[in-house]
Order: sequence, then C-alpha cells, then structure tokens
Amino acid sequence: MKKQRLIPPRDCVEEIARRLAIIAAQPQLNAILGVNPDALAEAEQRQALRRRGQQLGPLHGVPLIVKDNIACAGQPLTAGCEALAALRPTTDALVVQRLRAAGAIILARANMSEFAFDVRSRSSLGGDVHHPLFPGITAGGSSGGSAAAVAAGMAEGALGTDTGGSIRIPCSYTGLVGLRPRLRRAMMEGIAPLSLSKDTVGPMVHSVQDAALLHGILHGHRPRAVEPVSLKGVRFGTIRALEGSDAQQHEVWHAALAQLTRHGATLVETDLPILGEIEVATCLSLYEFRVGFDAWLKQHPGAPGDLRGIVASGRFLPEFLPLLTQMLASDRLKTPAWLAGRQLRRRLRQALAQRAEQERLDGFLYPTVCRIPQSLEKMPPGCAPELAAISGFAAITLPCGRTRSGFPVGLEILSPAADEAPLLALAAACETAFTRP
Repeated sequence: MKKQRLIPPRDCVEEIARRLAIIAAQPQLNAILGVNPDALAEAEQRQALRRRGQQLGPLHGVPLIVKDNIACAGQPLTAGCEALAALRPTTDALVVQRLRAAGAIILARANMSEFAFDVRSRSSLGGDVHHPLFPGITAGGSSGGSAAAVAAGMAEGALGTDTGGSIRIPCSYTGLVGLRPRLRRAMMEGIAPLSLSKDTVGPMVHSVQDAALLHGILHGHRPRAVEPVSLKGVRFGTIRALEGSDAQQHEVWHAALAQLTRHGATLVETDLPILGEIEVATCLSLYEFRVGFDAWLKQHPGAPGDLRGIVASGRFLPEFLPLLTQMLASDRLKTPAWLAGRQLRRRLRQALAQRAEQERLDGFLYPTVCRIPQSLEKMPPGCAPELAAISGFAAITLPCGRTRSGFPVGLEILSPAADEAPLLALAAACETAFTRP
C-alpha cells in the first residue's frame, strides 16, 4: 500500500511557499481560480505553535485545495461562474471548518466545470482545466481543477464534490484516488448544490491511506490508519457491460484483474439488468438544481437574486444556456419525473444489495470510465459512475495501471456496506496488489 503523504511539514512556511511557487509556475493548467491571500500568514501561525510544542491536529500546516463551490470565509465562492465572481461567504463550509480544526491550511480554490454540470472542467472564470501530463486533454470534471492541482504537485490533497462522478472521473484521468462517500446531506452545508438527491463531498489524493485520513476528518471521526485486508477469500462482482470498447484501456484493465486474482481475489462476472434503465435515465439534477440553487443564493447577501437572474445576465458559459433553460422550467420537486428518478434509486439500491447477498460479494468492480479522453472536449464516461451516484452507496476509484501512452486507468470499487470502512479496506488491499509484483 502507498505511504501516507498528508503529513504535517517540518517547516509550515517553507512548505506553503513551495506549493505557491508550484501553482505560480503552471498557469497553463487553469487548475486554480485563486489562492488564499492569508496562506503564508496562517503558515507562520502554525509554525509558531510548532515551536511551542503545540499541534492543532493531524493536518497541522498541511496545504489543501478545495473546489470553488465549497465556502471558505472571506474568499470568493464562484462555482466557476462569472456571475458569482463577487460572492463572498462569511462562514466556512462544514468540511472546511473540520479541515481547519485539524490544522490544515486552505491554500487555493480550484477551477471546475461551471455549476458542476459537466464531466470535463470548463468555466467562464477559468477556462478549460488541462491534464498535467497530457496538454490539450481534459483533466475531467467537474472537480478537474482539484485533480489537476494534486497531480501537478500544487498540494498533496484536495476536496471535490461528486454528483454523478465528478470526483471519480478526474481522479481516474489523473491517476489519483478519489472517494465518493455514502450520501449524507448534512455534509453539504456551505457547498453550492447541484442535486439534493446526489451531491457528496470527498477527498482527492495519492493514496487510499490519505483518502481514509481526510474522510475521517471530514466526517468528524478520529482518523485511523486503514489496515488492508487480504484479498484471499474476497469476492468481487465484475460488470462486463461497463468495460466499454477502448482497446488501450482494456489491456490495462484485464491485466489489473489478473493481478487481483494472483493475490487471491475471486472475480464473479455479474449481470445487472437495471443498467439499461440507468443508461437512459434523466439525471435528477435537471429537476433539483433550480430549487436548491435558488435557496442557496438566498443565504448569501449580495449574490444574484436567483438562477433566472443569472441567466438573464448572460455571465456564464453560453454553451450551458440550453441546459439552464431546461432547469428554469423545474421550480418544484415531487413532480412525476422527479418521483420516477427517486424510484429508480430505490430499485438500484435493492438490485445491488440483493446481488451482493446472493453471490456473497464484498464489492463490485468496473473501470471508472469507459474511454480514455482525447481532447479538451467532453468524453462521455459511460454509466459506471452513476451506479454509486444514483444508489447513494459509497465508491472509490484508484489507479490500476497506465496505457502504453502513459495515460492512467482507474478501477472503481462500489460497496453496499453501511459505512465506508469495508470499502477503504478493500481499496487498500487492491492498491497493495497493484504496487507489488
């Protein structure tokens, strides 16, 4: 298993200055929308505490980056949208409060897909986020700025939000570990909403150990090291229908499955008939965005009055106008279409839980995305990310290899367990298998 990288630096000021220099040296990535002007001052305060033998917590002086739909008091909160450039929240989001209490320094705000709409990251404030290793190719979305920043060394960890794959897709593209936790609406306090039924917030890091550390802190738990289980006796359900048709990715994917088998895992080919419905289902965000976003805007004095006002201003990516126009038509919940989406969620949860019980599965395995991106344009990821997004179950992506051209390939594990601990243990075991002969 990879070593923990989120550790308190010996010299907080030196570490923050080093990371700021890395950010300044890579403007072409468009990963960052703004840095924290108080970062160095906060580092000096952390270092002064250290000299007195005091430490705030397990992240004392650790620089982290947050997606720019997560509130940091006194700094812009834009969701990537020009119309929100002047919005300044007065309080931190709940997850930011917990990071600061653990000693972290919020170094910068990451670019994202405007309003978190897309699976690539393009915004009217920051443009396209580029892949750190493959210029001219998207880093994914909607948390692409967070992923690109971590992959480029601007920080060892970042927060993203995941509604339909927005943590896991960019982490897969950039070779990171990304955790979408189980759906817990209370965790979204202080975060601009996309879909009340699907929004989550989670870590984007280099290792399962670091994902577990941040996950525990974000949820108010005492951080504990993950002990990887042995893969001997572990049963994974593999879903062939989610493997896609990308030949480069297939080569890596099947080599990764063979590696897991060599380490003792049992792979059970699993069929999910409900996948056909998921492939054509309309995302609940289409019905929920306006209701949630208008309510969120009202919490911020000085923000545009409502979504209709933002659309009238024209200060957003023009390509999103058709989608925003559709969303403006949905001003209430509990319509027949919304209820049908909620019913699909219940049936998917039941289907996954039943299949896991019938076949004695510890989790489900599939490629995080079905194809490798080729440009800055949107590359449909397939419906794999929607399994966790619709069901509300936890899922994690971790790198399982690289194509011959060097592009990372992500493997996703979904667990119907009641909490994330079994999922993290499985992910740690897989990570160990991929890093050993």
